[in-house]
Amino acid sequence: MITSHSLYFEHTFEHTFEVNLAGQTFSHCEFEQCEFIDCDFSHSQFENCRFIECEFKNCNLAALGLKYTSLEEVSFKACKLTSVRFTDVDWPLLATRAPVSFIGCELSHSSFFELSLKALKMRSCFAKDVDFRHADLSSADFTDTDFRDSVFQQTNLSKANFIGASHFAIDITANNISKAKFERYAALDLLAGLDIELVD
Repeated sequence: MITSHSLYFEHTFEHTFEVNLAGQTFSHCEFEQCEFIDCDFSHSQFENCRFIECEFKNCNLAALGLKYTSLEEVSFKACKLTSVRFTDVDWPLLATRAPVSFIGCELSHSSFFELSLKALKMRSCFAKDVDFRHADLSSADFTDTDFRDSVFQQTNLSKANFIGASHFAIDITANNISKAKFERYAALDLLAGLDIELVD
């Protein structure tokens, strides 16, 4: 059981039918080197909390609130993170690489607006209708991620890896894609925003 104003170290939280964590509010908690497995935190709120070197596996984090909460070296694997405002997170100001990673997650309808998350890992994810406007995602790894209906505007995607990524709509005149990696056939989609005609 999680209670506010508590410190947890090297603890494993696993879903049980006796404990319902959905829709709860937790404040001023610190989790260090903790593991969360099959937990349901949907519509829950973490306020003024801190997660350090933690891992979430197969968790439902839909509509999770993270106001004034810090994420430091946190990984999410096969998690549902729909409708999460990552803009509310208390991100470290001088981080040289993203302090979070997403592997095989669903991130639809979430927001990364204006965030600086260099070298972000977002592999094999489903990221429908995600807001990436004005974000610095340079050197990010987006391998095999589906970006259908997601928005990139004035986004720094330099040196990002889009190998295997799909359904992205990136205006090359309104985003920085210098030295980014794309598969040859997918690179044709980058020309869609230009007033040109492609002929076989």
